[in-house]
Amino acid sequence: MTRVIRGGNSAPSSRRGRPRRRPSTRNCAIYERVRLDGESPEKVAADCGLSRQRIREIVAQVESWLGRHATHSLAEKMRARATARFDTLWVEAMAGFARSRQQRQIKKERIRKAAADGETAAAETVSEVTVREQNGDPRFLNIALRVVEREDRTWTQAENVEQTPAVAGTADLGAEIADGRTRARAPGSSHIPIDERFPHLPAGLCDLAQLACGWSRSGLVPVAIEFEQRCAEAFRSLGFEVQELGQGCGRVADCLAIAPQDRFAVIIDAKVRRQGYTLGTDDRQFCEYAIRHTRELTLSGIERVYFAVVGHGFRPDDLDKLADFMAGTPIRSVIFIEAEALMRLVDESIAHRREFRLADFDRLLFGNKIIGY
Repeated sequence: MTRVIRGGNSAPSSRRGRPRRRPSTRNCAIYERVRLDGESPEKVAADCGLSRQRIREIVAQVESWLGRHATHSLAEKMRARATARFDTLWVEAMAGFARSRQQRQIKKERIRKAAADGETAAAETVSEVTVREQNGDPRFLNIALRVVEREDRTWTQAENVEQTPAVAGTADLGAEIADGRTRARAPGSSHIPIDERFPHLPAGLCDLAQLACGWSRSGLVPVAIEFEQRCAEAFRSLGFEVQELGQGCGRVADCLAIAPQDRFAVIIDAKVRRQGYTLGTDDRQFCEYAIRHTRELTLSGIERVYFAVVGHGFRPDDLDKLADFMAGTPIRSVIFIEAEALMRLVDESIAHRREFRLADFDRLLFGNKIIGY
């Protein structure tokens, strides 16, 4: 069964040892300039009146402090900004690699003259098109690897990592691809094939959880776009009429899932995150989506509108913050949906297609909550 985890603050875990002194405002600014803004240590050293070696020491100290203090308020704020920046860089690097793998067409034109019966015939232009397969530029992968390493340094040393049940229930990042079927580690068990865990799930949705973590088998389409498309297909499989909006359409949500007969709809935004989703500054953007799309849906006869974020790993605190921010909008409820939970919902809806009704899904969405696997 799909688990529903309501928002709320989890109890802090016990500390081991005395925490190190928090970095100064100056040192935090130096770290962000070097790691997030990409400025060279030489330039930052010249601006601060320090040596290049000292700048590197400060960056390493702040990075180490972030990794060892998961629950400190300053660390959470800095980590949110760093994660958002690193994820953006990683997505851009992988998108660049995908573009570098696309086939290249080389078109050549030449003029051919032919003689007939001693007279010169009219010139003929001949076009030749050559298609070359590309292996991809490994420089993009090197950039993505460096970004992953830098982001991991802010997480892997953490002494007080607070795991919510939703995070603990997601698929292992070390998923295996075997015989064209994704194998993921279920919580507390050995590797179990997806087709055994979700026997009725369409094959095209078997990699939904891996895409949410940034893993893609094709590599031909940016992972963020591929994940948006998969989420749209998942809601279509549930029986919704889905309008895909997505990237390139301005400041809009990724898609709208509409149930005309039951007179409700879901505004959906899909987020690809390796380390779990962090709200950051998305609240204002989500609020803009909610107001714009709710106005459009109301004109078409929709009475109830929900806002859903689909991804990997959510925090109850972020749910509470977004719900409070959305309080002034027409949105009925805010829901965070784990990718694996969405897979489970689709699987169960197909397994019990005769009994399944979107009205039941309407009741599931009511109330601010995290829907976890």
